Amino acid sequence: MKMPARWLLLPMALLGGMQAMAEEPLTLWEAMRRAAEANPAIRSRQVEVARQTLEQDIARGQHYPKLDLYGGVTHYGYPSLVTPIRQAGVFPPMDKDISTLGVTLTLPVYSGGKLAAGETLAAQHREAAVQALRSSGQDLLFNVVATYARALHFNHLRKALDARLTALEREEKDIGLRIEHGRAARLELIRLQTQLSQARHDEMAIAQGERDALSLLASLMGDSRPASVLADFGGTAPAVPGTEEAALGRALRHRPDLLELQAMEKAAGAKTDIARGDRLPQLNLVARAQKAAGSDSTVYNDWQAGLQLSIPLFDGAVRRRRVSQARLEERRVQLMQEDVRNRLAAEVQQARGTLSEAQARLATALQGESEAEEVLRIETLRYDSGESTITDLLLAESARWGAVATRLQAEYDIAVSQARLLRAVGELAPDSFKPVSADGGAAGPSDPAGAGRREAPATRHVGAPLSGFEF
Repeated sequence: MKMPARWLLLPMALLGGMQAMAEEPLTLWEAMRRAAEANPAIRSRQVEVARQTLEQDIARGQHYPKLDLYGGVTHYGYPSLVTPIRQAGVFPPMDKDISTLGVTLTLPVYSGGKLAAGETLAAQHREAAVQALRSSGQDLLFNVVATYARALHFNHLRKALDARLTALEREEKDIGLRIEHGRAARLELIRLQTQLSQARHDEMAIAQGERDALSLLASLMGDSRPASVLADFGGTAPAVPGTEEAALGRALRHRPDLLELQAMEKAAGAKTDIARGDRLPQLNLVARAQKAAGSDSTVYNDWQAGLQLSIPLFDGAVRRRRVSQARLEERRVQLMQEDVRNRLAAEVQQARGTLSEAQARLATALQGESEAEEVLRIETLRYDSGESTITDLLLAESARWGAVATRLQAEYDIAVSQARLLRAVGELAPDSFKPVSADGGAAGPSDPAGAGRREAPATRHVGAPLSGFEF
């Protein structure tokens, strides 16, 4: 029985579909989202936030009464009172085996403000943990952007170099034919082969750099398998501050390391309040209800309620020194905040300056690349017509390759500078580089309109991954 031919083609079609799905390009915003969700360092920070949340609940619970159930059976060497004296003139029973069961209630009435300060301390510790999580997330996302852009940069360099190698190899065959017909000297072939060998070495180094960048990107995303295909950047630039003053103002409001220090300052103030509270009287309401029985199983009820007052008198100045220690901690955090504010201005200025310089360099590189292509075209025509030598042609070709590499480097620097500026103001997010769709919403990874990729001119051999942004 023969199987129809179309049945034989079905597994091949399914395999081809699975391979196409497996090679779906990884977008930058998807890489950032995965890193934010799966990176082990970020997850450990999230665990710390959860721990501090429980600590805050514990501090809040210190205000409530404490109710404890206790009980026991005790054998005494000599008869002991089963219950205290209940009325005058009546001696209570005695026994060697006494069982007790009771409930104790403790309610803090006055603690010198320590309970409220403890709740504030826990809340500020949680806020500091949240801001530390944000700070680690900002650093992680910046590293993802830098690594992704670097891998994409190497990828485009490799494609441009592949086109260059193809052109050089084609020229090598052409010179070989010219030598056979006596129209070229052997020296021209040697010079071209030297250039070709260097280009092949460059291709190996660039390919290795791309593999290393992809491996590091996978590590940042918490994945052991590097992505095989990366998507070009989308067509929309991230929303960066328009002026240095605006960037600095947003940094002062949103920088997680500064907000973390502000929370630490409040926590240090709460520690000072707790240390002061240790020097004040403590007043608690204590109540207890108890049942006791001896060997005859007769149960006797008893209860008591009262106030317990504790006044610190002398402790070798320990409490006073703890207050001074807490104040010093508060001052230390204030100085750290001042240092961060001073560094913010320089960091924002440098980030904006680097971005502006990269944008200007890209404009110059685009013009230089266009000119280098025109020079190469002219030199190719002159060489084909015998008006110039292979040296002139190789110089023009090297100049065009250098112009392409300069443009790609400028595009890489722009993406990294944008991420650095967003991190400087504390606003780098997983969707910062996600293109905006036509309806104003963020375009998903599979949205063709949001992909924003454009094809490169035929003479450039490589796409422009970042110059599609509106700078």
